[in-house]
Amino acid sequence: MKQVKKLTVIALLISLSTACSSPPSESIVEGLIIAQYKQGDQIVSEAVANAGNDKTAMAMSNMMARMMPKLERIENINCDTTEGWNTYMCTADITQTIAGTSRIDKTRFKLSKVNGQWALDD
Repeated sequence: MKQVKKLTVIALLISLSTACSSPPSESIVEGLIIAQYKQGDQIVSEAVANAGNDKTAMAMSNMMARMMPKLERIENINCDTTEGWNTYMCTADITQTIAGTSRIDKTRFKLSKVNGQWALDD
């Protein structure tokens, strides 16, 4: 009877350890952040392209392009805090340039694994 209890406890511990996910790697987190910046750049590029010859639209598009943050560096990625199944609260030091001024922000964000893929949460 004791062996059955031990086996049951061992089986439970194994299933719990395999059920928990591990945090995303730094390269995955970095790739997701870079993709977010690229998406913003794409939106601005489309706005500039759609401005055509309208001087007001061109001026607004160019202003948006100058104000759009440009990613310089991502450092100190940390995703060790779990917030439920396959969800992690992460931090990173993100260096970006906005309107010619460079700054470093300690950024908090949430990552979730959906259908086997990591994604930034809104």
